[in-house]
Amino acid sequence: MAKLDKEQIQFIDNYLDNSDVIYADIRMEIVDHVATDIESKIEAGDTRDFYYIFKDYMVENKRKLINDNKQFLKSADKKIVKAILKELPKPLTILVFVLSFFAFVMAFNHLDFKSFRSLIFLIPFGTFLGCGLLYLVHSKYYGLERFSVIERLSFPMLLFYQLSSLIFNISHRTTETSKALWVIGIVSFSLTFLFILIKISLDFAKIYQERFKNVAQL
Repeated sequence: MAKLDKEQIQFIDNYLDNSDVIYADIRMEIVDHVATDIESKIEAGDTRDFYYIFKDYMVENKRKLINDNKQFLKSADKKIVKAILKELPKPLTILVFVLSFFAFVMAFNHLDFKSFRSLIFLIPFGTFLGCGLLYLVHSKYYGLERFSVIERLSFPMLLFYQLSSLIFNISHRTTETSKALWVIGIVSFSLTFLFILIKISLDFAKIYQERFKNVAQL
């Protein structure tokens, strides 16, 4: 089958970038889709220059490709769920939960109750805020590509941060050790889940940065 060369692939990527397809992972998926369709046209006997084929193709399909990208977002969601399920049973994930649980138990046993409640709030809050600021700084000031998969991870991060905040709000009634263990377990799970999401974000960033670098070099 006919294959587009490096300059032609890069041309498609630049065109989509200039058309406000801001997420690199979505753009790469569209580039693959467009390139495959154009290669099929060439294989079917279209002997025109690539740029004329591409121009006619985008006149016909640009609006649909750019505005109707639900399939690409759905693919991103599937990747997130699959990655989370893959990370949950890993030994490192279990270790993070166990260490978090026992660290909070030690804090409960050695801190006064006011300090313990503050700890429950500050650690998840600091983790969530730090991740958001780090991503913002890297994307805005260092010119790194934005990835929809990573930014969509902010929703489950926010969800589990809110869970920790809820536990913090009800913990003023939790002075008995048995009840405190339930609170500690939930907060430890929330913190572990945040750890999973951070790890997934870093993994996706590495994968997509490498893919984007390869596309940029084509």
